[in-house]
Amino acid sequence: MSEDKKAKTMMLEIVTPYRHFYEGPVESVVLSSLNGSVGILPGHAPMVIALIPGITKITMDGQTRHAVLTDGFAEIGQHLLLILCDSANWPEEIDVRRASDAYLRAKERADALPRQSEEKKYSENSMKRALERMNIVRLHGTAHQKSTLRKLDGDTTSE
Repeated sequence: MSEDKKAKTMMLEIVTPYRHFYEGPVESVVLSSLNGSVGILPGHAPMVIALIPGITKITMDGQTRHAVLTDGFAEIGQHLLLILCDSANWPEEIDVRRASDAYLRAKERADALPRQSEEKKYSENSMKRALERMNIVRLHGTAHQKSTLRKLDGDTTSE
C-alpha cells in the first residue's frame, strides 16, 4: 500500500463473540451510537463510544458496504477503529423470516409487560435489533430477501 493511500485509510476491526466479522483498511465508517450517528475518518481523535443496534456504513477502496451491528463499543484511534459488538451481519447474511419472527415475539412480550420492567426494556431492545436487520434488507438486501420481506411485512414493521 502506498504511503499516500495509507494516510487516507485506517484499520477497522469488527469482532463479535462468535466471529471475527471484518478486518482491513477503510476510508470511513459511520456508526449508530447512543448520541446518534458518528462518522469516523482516519486521524479521528481517540475516544470510546457505546453502540446501539443500527446500520453501519463502511467505505473501503472507494466502495461503500453496509452492515447491521448490535449493541457494543467502539474504540476509536487515529489509525485504528476497533468495534466489539454482540453481532454483525452483512445484508445478504440476514435471515428475513427469523428477523420478522424475532420482532413479533419481542413485541408480544413487550406488550404484555409492565411499563418500567427490565424485561420490557430487554424486549424493546430485541425489537430494535430485529427492525434494524429488516431495515438493512429493505435498503441493501438481495432481490429475494426484499421479496420475502414484502410478503412478511404486513404489520411487522409498521411500528
